[in-house]
Amino acid sequence: MTLPLRLSSFDRLTVDWRTYRFRAQTDEGYSFECTSPSKATVFYGFKELRDLLKRPDVLLERGYFLVERATLRKTTKVDAVGVLPDKAKSEVVWRDAYIGFFYQLERRGEVKRTELSVKRCLPRIEVLVNKQAGAVQGGWVKKRAGTKKEYRDPPCARTLLEWVRRFEAAAASPVGLIPRTHRSGNRKTRFSLEELRLLGLCIEGYLTRDQLSKRQVAENCKTLFDEENKKRAKDGIPPLRVPSKRKVEREISKLDPYATYAQRHGVEAANREFMLYEEGIDASYPMERIEIDEWCVDLITILAKRGALDGLTREQLAALPRGRRWLYLAIDCATRCVVGMRLAVTPNAEDAMALLSDVTRDKTDLAIAAGCKSDWAHYGGLKTVATDLGAAFVDDNFRTAIFDVHGSPETPRGGLPQLRARVERIFGTFGTNLLPGLAGRTFSNPKARGDYPSEDMASITDDALIQMLILYVVDVYHNRPHRGLQGETPNNCWKRLAKEKGVVPDVPERVRRRAFGRLLSRGVTGRGVRVFGIDYTCAALRQFHIHSHEEEVDLRIDFNDLGWIVVRVGEEWFPAQALQKCFEGKTFDVWEAAALQLRHQRRAEALIHEETVARALRKIEEINAAEQRKFGAVLRTVTPAGLRRGKEDLFLGLSIQPDDPEGFDLPPEDDLFGHQVPHAQTVAGREEAVPEGDEGLDQGDDPELSAWRFDFD
Repeated sequence: MTLPLRLSSFDRLTVDWRTYRFRAQTDEGYSFECTSPSKATVFYGFKELRDLLKRPDVLLERGYFLVERATLRKTTKVDAVGVLPDKAKSEVVWRDAYIGFFYQLERRGEVKRTELSVKRCLPRIEVLVNKQAGAVQGGWVKKRAGTKKEYRDPPCARTLLEWVRRFEAAAASPVGLIPRTHRSGNRKTRFSLEELRLLGLCIEGYLTRDQLSKRQVAENCKTLFDEENKKRAKDGIPPLRVPSKRKVEREISKLDPYATYAQRHGVEAANREFMLYEEGIDASYPMERIEIDEWCVDLITILAKRGALDGLTREQLAALPRGRRWLYLAIDCATRCVVGMRLAVTPNAEDAMALLSDVTRDKTDLAIAAGCKSDWAHYGGLKTVATDLGAAFVDDNFRTAIFDVHGSPETPRGGLPQLRARVERIFGTFGTNLLPGLAGRTFSNPKARGDYPSEDMASITDDALIQMLILYVVDVYHNRPHRGLQGETPNNCWKRLAKEKGVVPDVPERVRRRAFGRLLSRGVTGRGVRVFGIDYTCAALRQFHIHSHEEEVDLRIDFNDLGWIVVRVGEEWFPAQALQKCFEGKTFDVWEAAALQLRHQRRAEALIHEETVARALRKIEEINAAEQRKFGAVLRTVTPAGLRRGKEDLFLGLSIQPDDPEGFDLPPEDDLFGHQVPHAQTVAGREEAVPEGDEGLDQGDDPELSAWRFDFD
């Protein structure tokens, strides 16, 4: 059963370049209204919409129709922080850190929104921000005295308050923090007398998005009363008693805090503002808030693939590298479901980014590979992502990726683990319920370890460890009554809340690849861009090749699907399809194995037909499926052994002839190096040129009978 997503009337859906606004949800799906004058409606079922979001031409933009977002689009040219240059992107992350710590102090009542109060607390905020910046610069190297680090000068109190106002005016979007130095100057709102009269009567004027101060409301109130008294004087009616400014301010202070903030700043901003409290953080629906942390597993493992240990002598086994692995884990606060796990040799931002990608996708394939009986369909879009000050979590690219999928990173101050109580507790659960009895356990401290020879007893490989972790989480932890859920299991809690309140909408596949895909740069030719021997093209790339003076573009690729990528042309990202259709849905691991096999079989050939490649891919997938049934081979992608190093030399010079190149309307190449040069072949005493589409793949490995082609990729 496909569970519903949590949509609002401010969300915009784009399908086939038509835009729709969400209207209603039924027991079977969602109703959207076209934004064109026709106002036609369309209906998508729960599963149908989730399948749509995986297409490259479909976008779901949360909060698009909010008034603040509309204003932001008029004043800002970009719609995501990730498209900015590194310098500007880093400054946005830095400003967001100042605002985040300001909110934390404000919630505790330690700072007010006055320049004097902010000025007093600014040194404390600076220390917290610099601690976060120091974690980034320190990386994962052991701390040493005298290490030089660079820090930014702090903003003044007025500037920080201006950042807060801009952030809130943008509906809590970090895009509102993008530097706009060319728009410097006094930009405070000035109200005319007529505008002030139209705001409403007295106290109601405070409950608007104009965010008038208490003093302004009091002055407006006096004006309204004075005018009313003039009218009453003409009519011979006694004047009304004008309330004092202090009286108006006291009445405003009695208003409900949450309702007042929601009226002035928006519901989303109010949820973020009132989310934290000292005993922990609450969440009411799936994916509203996830907590991520890293944990050095209390177990020494062997860095080798499963099966590679067979036949080794005792001396060879002793010589294999051993060590403790780090586990990156994400947990959903509302349901206590684990929404992602990944092993790493050392803490690093790359695996933390990969974990974010896993959080936003269905992981049932990993559960099947591990041998689980339950599925692992706990996923959705990102809303609030809470982490500590780990170097991977304060990395600019990690936080930018969260921004780009419309999530909000949250980094509470250090020394308050209760603010991430859910993820901290599950590591303790692993230590008490899973690790006891496993060979190579290190225990929580030297006293508990005693004289147990952890390194000598180590016999578990990394993929075996991740398999046991997935088995425990998916089949055991998710199906056991949870004390924090009043005895309900995490699985049942997820299903219940998802049905009642919905899940944060899935991240559209195009946005996922832009945010989490591997970033590469490639030169553009008439065939588009070539990545790992595969050609990708689109209309934007063809125009870039013809009209641009630049030669390279940035692109992002998803190693789980090589059928299409996203490329950056100018300030926009466009989907580009593979010329060779055989790569749709194929993973990098399958293509790497197939390319290696093709290299061995056809060592002398640089040009290979798509039909041959497709045949090799199918064969590799069959072998991989058999291995997966035995060992869960797909789990390599979430273990240290599965880290991809790019191995681009394997694909150097490899060219794949597509079955239907005309279907992409490729422009002709304008020089000799862009064409295949047919070689001469002796037939009955004379030389004849071999046609370009000839099946020359069965000629063996004789280099003299092979079609060669030079690639300048």
